[in-house]
Amino acid sequence: MMAATTENLRELHLLHQRAKSVRDRISSGPKTLAARQAALANRQAALEASRKAAQDAKVQLKKREHSLQSHQSKIDDLKVKLNLVKKNEEYKAIQNQIANDKLAIEKLEGEILEDMMRIDEQSAALATEEQEVKNLATQVASFKQEIESQLSQQKTLLAELESSIVGAESIIPEDYRDQYRRIVKQHGADAMAFLENGACSGCFVSVTAQMLNELINASSLSFCKTCGRVLYLAEEEVHNTRRTSR
Repeated sequence: MMAATTENLRELHLLHQRAKSVRDRISSGPKTLAARQAALANRQAALEASRKAAQDAKVQLKKREHSLQSHQSKIDDLKVKLNLVKKNEEYKAIQNQIANDKLAIEKLEGEILEDMMRIDEQSAALATEEQEVKNLATQVASFKQEIESQLSQQKTLLAELESSIVGAESIIPEDYRDQYRRIVKQHGADAMAFLENGACSGCFVSVTAQMLNELINASSLSFCKTCGRVLYLAEEEVHNTRRTSR
């Protein structure tokens, strides 16, 4: 069994951190993909709503055009009747009906013009929206392919790192294995911490002089009394202790 020196404790900590980074990438990829797919679904739903609005506008235009034609046909019929009536009162009544229909036609023509302008605007906006949704769908499909292609590589890398961690953990003395595993289960990749300026970099609490001597001498595995993390000297602390010993 190798001794738990500062160098190999630092290497074990680095392996834990690299493994965590890979696990994060493995889990974050599908989450990011799901978020982008949801955004795409929302855009597609909005696009369908825009298409329906454009279709409804065209239907409304057709109804007004039909109504205009109906009023025009009614006027034509009334003009024929106008030439046949003999009573002045009936003649005036038909003239009033014709005038009312002409007013209705004038109003419809204004509404039809507004409808046509609105439909032109909707058509232009719809074309832009369709292109944007198409581009987004392409991006999401490309991202999905990228995630799937990287997933296998990341799982392979994680397996290699986990195997390296098992090998590197041989430095942990048998008497401390259970305690070490509990800390790893609790803190994961942050189960270890370097000592900087006399304090644990995990919880920032200063250690005792006795523990500092133990870390310098590497006489045994040291755990932070506050957070429980496995401690080791930072590289700068190692250089300082070496200079002091000379």
